[in-house]
Amino acid sequence: MMRLLRVECQSQRGFTLLELLVVLVLIGIVASLATLSLGNGAERLLRSESERLAGVLRLARDELLITGGADRALGLRRDAYSLLELVILDDASREWQPLLDPQLGPRQLEEGLLEISFQQNGNRRPLPLPLPQTGGWEPHVHLSNTGEMTPGLIILRVPRQNLERHIEIGLEGRVEVLDAQPR
Repeated sequence: MMRLLRVECQSQRGFTLLELLVVLVLIGIVASLATLSLGNGAERLLRSESERLAGVLRLARDELLITGGADRALGLRRDAYSLLELVILDDASREWQPLLDPQLGPRQLEEGLLEISFQQNGNRRPLPLPLPQTGGWEPHVHLSNTGEMTPGLIILRVPRQNLERHIEIGLEGRVEVLDAQPR
């Protein structure tokens, strides 16, 4: 009988404290990763769109430096942006038209989720941009084939939230994404 009791006790082993601790640590790691991946969707969208716009500016600047092509400009609207090129229509008229390029061409932002404003260096208040017009694009940041750009600050913001990212543009062609507005 004792032998049967010993066999029964040995087969009814539980989890050790070490095994329980390992499982708890793994559950904690998975839960923290899930929390980080969810995050704030608006903040993620703002971050990715500001990085994309800064990348478009850098790519256009580098392309102009390499090719020595004609000057270009960045056109901004409250809900869109595009790289522009000056097209000669006839002897007396010229017009800025968006590049039809998947990377540099028109980029429409999701309506109501992000807004763009722009202030040139020297202006203390961001100037409101006109709403999208069917009459054409207006250039805001000029890019030359020497690498120079119109200095200024592009502000991307999430309406009705206190979320902003800034893209600072230097005269020498420096493009920097900032979380806080530069002084």
